[in-house]
Formats: sequence, structure tokens, C-alpha cells
Amino acid sequence: MRRQNDTSVTRAAITAEAARLVDKGGVSALSVSQIARTLTMSHGNIYRHFPSKDAIAAEIASQWMAAMREACEQAIQTPLTVRSKLLALVMAIRKELFKRADVPDALSIFNFVLEHKPEAAVAHHLHRRDLVVGIMTGAGWPSGPATEREAQTILDALRFYTDPHAVSAYRQADVSDQIERVVGLLTENIERHASGR
Repeated sequence: MRRQNDTSVTRAAITAEAARLVDKGGVSALSVSQIARTLTMSHGNIYRHFPSKDAIAAEIASQWMAAMREACEQAIQTPLTVRSKLLALVMAIRKELFKRADVPDALSIFNFVLEHKPEAAVAHHLHRRDLVVGIMTGAGWPSGPATEREAQTILDALRFYTDPHAVSAYRQADVSDQIERVVGLLTENIERHASGR
């Protein structure tokens, strides 16, 4: 049992140091040599836990996406209205992205996922879509493909405010009024359809 604990601790230390490097300079700053130097371990020890640099990057991406999903789920649990749930979802996504937006290269991890782990990117996006479907069905929409398509349209309408690169590029701009207006329009559409008008 101790060996498994040691393995978990070592793996977590490697991932934490790798994430620190990515936070400072993006995926291109991820260096097995630097991780080994900082953690005073051999390259071989790192490769016992991760078969490649890409595997380390994939683990970081997986952790970041899991944190994003958890933040989104938490954000929409307590608001009562469709509008407040949608707004909470957008703000949770933005808050998670802002954690790395000061170093735009850190967001290269999302490009890495798209290129190397497209199935993980799709699953991540479907999770977000399913959260919107939940908001919609809670307002009276039926479950099914039509609602899923409409949820995708809603996410597309919010993309400028939730896309990693757009958030990074416009991180200094106050877009809260714009977000409020877009969410208001989307809410009207959701509620109008739910009430059959």
C-alpha cells in the first residue's frame, strides 16, 4: 500500500510542477528536464509515471477541465431562475479562465487538448451543453434532440464570453453589461418557448 501512496504523491508532485510551468509559459514551457531539476529526481523517474511530455500535458488538461466542470455544476445549483442559472454558468466559466488569462500562453493547453485529445474536448463541451439542457428542461422544455440542438445554439451565442482565447484577449474589457443583455435575450427565448408562446 505504501508504494501506491508514494506513486500517487510523486505523480501529483510531477503534475503540480508541470502545471506551474504551463501556467507561466504555456505548453511550450513544459519541460521534463525542468520538472526533474525542480523535484530533484531523474528523468527516468518521471517517465515511470508519465510515458511522455504529452502525457503530462494531457493530465494537466484533464485536471483543468475537471475543475471547470465542477465549477460550472456548483454555479448553477442554487440560482432559482433560468436567467440567474445561465448567468452563473457564464460567470463560472469566465472565472476559471481568468485564473490563467494573465498568461495567454497558459491557455495553449486548450489548443493541446483540441489537437491531441479531441475526444476529451468533445466530452467537455457536451458536459456544458448538458448543463444548459438541464436549465432548459427545468424551465419546461422537453428532453430530446431538439432541446440539445437549441442548447448548442445558446452556447454558440455565449461563445465570445466563454471562449478561452476571447476571454484572454478581452480580459481588461468590462463586458458584464453585454453578458447581461445576451443572457437576458436567451432567457426570454427559453421562457417563451417553455410557455408555448
